[in-house]
Amino acid sequence: RTYLSDETLPYPLPVDLHELHRQSLRTLLLFQLFGGPVCSPALVKHPPTRVLDLACGYGFWSMMCHSYFSRKGYSNISFTGLDIAPLGGIAGMKWEFVQHDMRILPLPFPDDEFDLVMCKELSLVNKLTQFQDLMDEFQRILKPGGVLEAWDCDHPIRMLRPHNEQENQVTELGAYFLGNNTPLSGPQNNYLIEYNSWINKYLESQQLLSWPCANIGSYFLQEPLLTGFGFKRLAIPLTEVRWEREGAHSGDNCDGDKKGRILGSAQLALRQTALQTVLGFIEGMEPSLRKVSGKKQDEWDTWMGKLMKELVENDGANWGECLEVGAWWAMK
Repeated sequence: RTYLSDETLPYPLPVDLHELHRQSLRTLLLFQLFGGPVCSPALVKHPPTRVLDLACGYGFWSMMCHSYFSRKGYSNISFTGLDIAPLGGIAGMKWEFVQHDMRILPLPFPDDEFDLVMCKELSLVNKLTQFQDLMDEFQRILKPGGVLEAWDCDHPIRMLRPHNEQENQVTELGAYFLGNNTPLSGPQNNYLIEYNSWINKYLESQQLLSWPCANIGSYFLQEPLLTGFGFKRLAIPLTEVRWEREGAHSGDNCDGDKKGRILGSAQLALRQTALQTVLGFIEGMEPSLRKVSGKKQDEWDTWMGKLMKELVENDGANWGECLEVGAWWAMK
C-alpha cells in the first residue's frame, strides 16, 4: 500500500487506487442514504454557484454533485477541490484544483469566496487542536448566506440494540435514524472489540477524533455566525440483525404478535457495501493498528484473515454491529 511520505501528517490512510475505491463506495453509500450530494434544505431549493470540496481526493464527490445538479438544470456550478495530494483536471465540468496542506492556515482563498464549503470525512485529516481554527477559516471564506456542510463516520464500531424504529424511507433502505434515545452499546463480536480498542488507542495518541458523529454538531452550534443548524445521524447495520428477524424491533404489541423483518436485495446490498467499506478501512489502517496491537506481520495477517471470515462468511456482525454516519449543516 502507498501512504503519504510526510511522517508529520496525521492522516493514516493509504493514497492508492484501492483506498480511492473504498472512499468512492463510502461516498455512494452516503449519497444514497442522504438522497443526494447535500443535505442542507437551503441548497436543495437554491443550488450553490461556487463550491469548495475540502480534502477532495480525486474529486469524486464534486463529480457526483455536478451530475446531480446538472440533471436538475444547474450545470454552471463552479467547483474547487483542495487536497495535499496532487490531482489533475476533471473533464466536463467547471473544476479548479488547489494543492494545499490544510494544517497551514489561512487557506489560499479570499474572504466570502464560496456559497458551499463541503467538509467530507475530515476527522482523520486534522488534529482536534486545529478544529476551532478551521471553523473560523471556513466561515471566513463562506459568503453571507453560504452553507457549511460536513459528512463523517465514526471509526470504532458500536452495536444497535432492539428499539422502536421510525417507519420511513431511510429504514426502507436498510438503515436506522439515530436519536438521543436510540440504544447503542459496544459490539458483541470479539474481533470488533479488539479493533475498537486499537483504533481508539491510536486515534487518541494522534489527537484525532474517534467519534465524529457525537462531536461535530457541537462545533457548529457554538458558532454565533452560523444559523439554521440541522443534522442527520444514521446507523447502517453490517448485515441482517437477529432482532430484526425475530421482530424484536417492533416493540411491545398488545396481541403478542412480533412480526419479523425480511430484508430485500437493495437493503442487503446497502449493508454489504457498508461492511465492505469498514473492512477496507481496517485494512488501510494496518500499519497504525498493527503497531498499537503489538502484532508481528504474520500475526496481523492471521488476525485479519479471521476477521474477514467471521464478518463475511460467518455473519459475525448479526448482533447489530453498525456503521454510524452523519451530516451536519448551517448557514453563515
